[in-house]
Amino acid sequence: MFKKKQIWMKVHLYLSLFFLPAALIYAITGSLYLFDIKEEAGATIHEIPIESLPKGKEQDTMLQILKDNNLKIPSDTTLKMVRGNPSMGSIQYSVMVIKERDGTMKLRTLQRGFYGILLLMHKGKGGFYFDIIAIGFSVSLFLFYFSGLIITAFCKHKRGAALLAFFCGLCVTGLMVFLSI
Repeated sequence: MFKKKQIWMKVHLYLSLFFLPAALIYAITGSLYLFDIKEEAGATIHEIPIESLPKGKEQDTMLQILKDNNLKIPSDTTLKMVRGNPSMGSIQYSVMVIKERDGTMKLRTLQRGFYGILLLMHKGKGGFYFDIIAIGFSVSLFLFYFSGLIITAFCKHKRGAALLAFFCGLCVTGLMVFLSI
């Protein structure tokens, strides 16, 4: 039985150390986001008013405006529609045409900082590769708690305190969910 406990302790230790950087990313970006620090914090933004954007020539027009204003061309110039607006680029550097409520249009470039990129990764807006880490981290969270239960299952003198802590956490979390609705 002691051998199984040692295996679970090693699983718990090595997985928690491996996913510590991901845990820090999620904890820091999540906390700052709750304090209304969004993905554009620290970003460099340029906005250029434009007259029109000819249908079918959106990509060429956007690229020409960037060249005319000596602005960086995104590495990915594939045109995508984001909320009805033409856009190109990546989460690090993007170019978008924005239609204002008054009917005017502007070309907007957005060079995000490190925090903005990490926050978008947290929100699942990044590439496929970080999603692998995110899924691995979420599965590992279950393993952390399961291995923790296995490790403490043999501590009979702490079982009552552990159950009390669990049920207190369950009640407080449930109450906070109810109050937040």
